[in-house]
Amino acid sequence: MMRAAIASALSWWLLWTGTVLGQDDDRNNSAPSPPQSVRIGVLGAGGITIHGADFSSLPELPTCCPRFRDGSGLATAGTLWGEYPVFGSVVVGLRLGLAQFAGTLRALERKPVLVDDTPTDAIIQHTLEAHFRSMRWEGYVGVRGSQLVDLYVGAGTDLVQQADASIREELVQPSVGTFENGRRVRNERSTTLESSTRSMASLLAGARFSIPLGKSQQWWLIPELSFRYALDPVARQQQWYVYSVLVGVGLAYAPIELPRLKQQPSLEPSKEEVLPPFGASLVAYGIAGTQEQLPLRMDVHSRRRILPLLPVLYMDGAEIPERYIVPESPQDTSWSAALHSPLGAYYALLPIVGRRLRSGTDTLTLVGFDGRSLAIARRRAEYIARYFQSIWNVPGKRLRIRGSVDEHDTAARVLFEGSKQLLAPIEVEDTVRTIIPPTLRIRPATNGAEPLRQWTIRLWQDSLEIARRSGSGGLPLKLDVDLSTFADRLHPDAPLLLELEAISTRGSRAVAQEQVPLAFQQPSAQRSAEVEAFYFPAALPTNEALLELAERYRSTLQECTITAHGSTSDVSSAAQILREMLVEAGFPPPSIEQQEELYQPITPERAQYARLLVLRIRYRAQD
Repeated sequence: MMRAAIASALSWWLLWTGTVLGQDDDRNNSAPSPPQSVRIGVLGAGGITIHGADFSSLPELPTCCPRFRDGSGLATAGTLWGEYPVFGSVVVGLRLGLAQFAGTLRALERKPVLVDDTPTDAIIQHTLEAHFRSMRWEGYVGVRGSQLVDLYVGAGTDLVQQADASIREELVQPSVGTFENGRRVRNERSTTLESSTRSMASLLAGARFSIPLGKSQQWWLIPELSFRYALDPVARQQQWYVYSVLVGVGLAYAPIELPRLKQQPSLEPSKEEVLPPFGASLVAYGIAGTQEQLPLRMDVHSRRRILPLLPVLYMDGAEIPERYIVPESPQDTSWSAALHSPLGAYYALLPIVGRRLRSGTDTLTLVGFDGRSLAIARRRAEYIARYFQSIWNVPGKRLRIRGSVDEHDTAARVLFEGSKQLLAPIEVEDTVRTIIPPTLRIRPATNGAEPLRQWTIRLWQDSLEIARRSGSGGLPLKLDVDLSTFADRLHPDAPLLLELEAISTRGSRAVAQEQVPLAFQQPSAQRSAEVEAFYFPAALPTNEALLELAERYRSTLQECTITAHGSTSDVSSAAQILREMLVEAGFPPPSIEQQEELYQPITPERAQYARLLVLRIRYRAQD
């Protein structure tokens, strides 16, 4: 509806402007006219954006709000441009530059909330703020509408370089009361929009005025008014379009044309140049640092991971959040698939503890926490206890319930207290596949027989697509593809398939295909295995546990490293302490590698698991 209204308004505006300019042309025959020559210039513009939308959430920012419908924001752009007269008063032009545009979309939701334990109708405002930066090109055709005024229409594309967005929920009505976090604002999140459209096409139209600066009419001041009508949404598979109205001012230079020498006709008979057929080619190989032309190999070795178990379950209300794994029977073992990462193992806290309670005789104490009500705190703990009783058949006498209230600690949660065996870390065995080297370099080319219009490069194995790159114009000299993220899904001894499809400006099509061998690295007599132990900075292992590791792996040790995730002082200090403890236990001094946090701390448990120490022991496997 909004797109049709904007298109109709644009058509009416162009018709009205053309009529007015035609009348103005009859009254200004004596005004100076811009020269019919090549012009180059710069333009700076700013204005407003109008957002037409019909979506409720984005993949990076999931929400439960009603649909966003419209919004507005600001936009700025700076461009270099040039134009060339083709005939009469008609010119063609090209613009290249940078642009940034933003917008704020709002949606209102009515739902009941509790104010002093009383259900009250509330209005919650969902606010989405987005900001985009892009490289912009535009092509246009212009017509001199009067002595000093031009009209132009054209098309352009924004190549998005950066897209950021943030979202929040705000309690608008009633004027008193808060969310469960004690504030009137909740769920504040910001992220990079990976789902943004990378290339957004638009139609454009505008009017500009040419004001001469001097008698030579070489320099011109160019005020301008323009409108952009979006053809592509700003987010893939979402109904979200951005239209803009910009006002700007530019400076143009019209160089004086020199007289052209007449070309003498050649007396020699012309010879037709015979070009080879349009063709394409591909070369691909592995690279490692400065080394190139390396074959791809897959190394396979076993790994044992020791994952810490955080004995806390964070709750939004009285029920268990969906992010936790809650089996409905002891026979359901699908949750074991989550034990591949520290955070995945944590989300399986309930089945892990439930299975240990079912097979043992330990007693578990459940302590509920709330910032205001002891009854609510106990109800949270009782909810978890009922789950263990009904699903895992744990006797009620082995489940103790307590509640705790602290107005300065508003995190709703249930703390698990029990023996070391009950809350011990998780140990899992798996197989690690590593691609050596991890980077594949692709060098595409055509024979240059015809100018290239567009191209597509695909890399896949069987039904698994590894990479797809597309573009217009010339081919890149090289493309590097990271294969490490696909190591667990690639099959050794099966080649990777590579294809280049190129289409010329004349419509000719050329296809080149290549197979990249992926060899399986046979295990040698010195085959390796790994142990990875994860520790919280505030919960380092005991000396006895490290002595046990040293006794087990010291004689076959190949490498020992510590990876510290996080840049805070407590993480760095804990890494140094762990290093000293390992040396005391008999390990050679391990190296310490500092890396960024494992997870973005959106939820309380992610904040805990984001800063971990990873002790990695590589040893010689024994047959």
